[in-house]
Amino acid sequence: MIFFAISLLFVGVSLSAFFSGAETGFYRASRVRLVIRNLQGDRISRYLLTLVNNPGLFVATTLIGNNVANYMTSLAIVLITTLIWRSSLAEMLAPVMIAPVLFVYGELMPKSLFFLAPNSLIRLVAPLFLFFTVLFLPASALLWAMSKLLQKLLGQAPERVQLTLARRELHDVIDEGIEAGIISKTQRALSQNFSLVASKPVGEFCTPIGKAYTLPATTTTTVLRKLAAKRELPDLAIYQGEKSNVVGYVRVVEMLLGEGDKLKVLPIAAVSEKEVFGEVLLQMQTKHQTIVRVANANNKTVGILSIDQLTDPLLKGTLNSLRR
Repeated sequence: MIFFAISLLFVGVSLSAFFSGAETGFYRASRVRLVIRNLQGDRISRYLLTLVNNPGLFVATTLIGNNVANYMTSLAIVLITTLIWRSSLAEMLAPVMIAPVLFVYGELMPKSLFFLAPNSLIRLVAPLFLFFTVLFLPASALLWAMSKLLQKLLGQAPERVQLTLARRELHDVIDEGIEAGIISKTQRALSQNFSLVASKPVGEFCTPIGKAYTLPATTTTTVLRKLAAKRELPDLAIYQGEKSNVVGYVRVVEMLLGEGDKLKVLPIAAVSEKEVFGEVLLQMQTKHQTIVRVANANNKTVGILSIDQLTDPLLKGTLNSLRR
């Protein structure tokens, strides 16, 4: 019987160390590395990514696992004390005396190890954690469903949390690249500036149509040449009738070098004012667009956006000298 109690204590402490360490490793592991290994066909990374995308399931599994481990440890301590001393006072003092040992070996040491080497250790324990995920699934599914319900009731957005984690992890990867000598400090500053504005709507960066410098479609190249001497604008939006009725744009350089007195109006693309900075910047760079009109939900022009207005926020601080 004493052998069974000691074995139960060992298993309980081991499970406590396992779930405590796995919890730290899960939050410390690099999501970027998991994605890359998943794309390479690694099954363990695919399973870990499933937990990343469903953190409620992971939390429920660790919560149940820690409770089972604590129950086993407590039961083992009571059994050992009863078998050796057979005293109620000893049963009360034994948990207090053994608590520091449990804290060090069941909590502190595994958390420290997983904190120092999260990527390698979380992959090492992933198969065993998968076993417990399946084993505890009937109970953890209930807790997982409750967490989903609370998210809906409280209006919590898990996507925002994941984006925040991804931004922090991206900075960590860049820092590793700088230490390895494959990423420069300039590239780091550029990525940091981009991460600050990447998810913001372009409506915050465009020039409102009432303040934007635009020209009517009846403008001639003679007038344009005179205006070009006063204002250094590579492209000008052209409107017809109302100022908000933007029909296209002209390239000032082409008009200055061209012949004739009629404007060569080029079609202008439209983007929603709610589209995010990163997507619009990629679109304009890919399609070689230097100016677009920003429209609201009714497709009415609310502003004009140039490529310079998107690149300027990226060239702040130490990158200010790179502005053109």
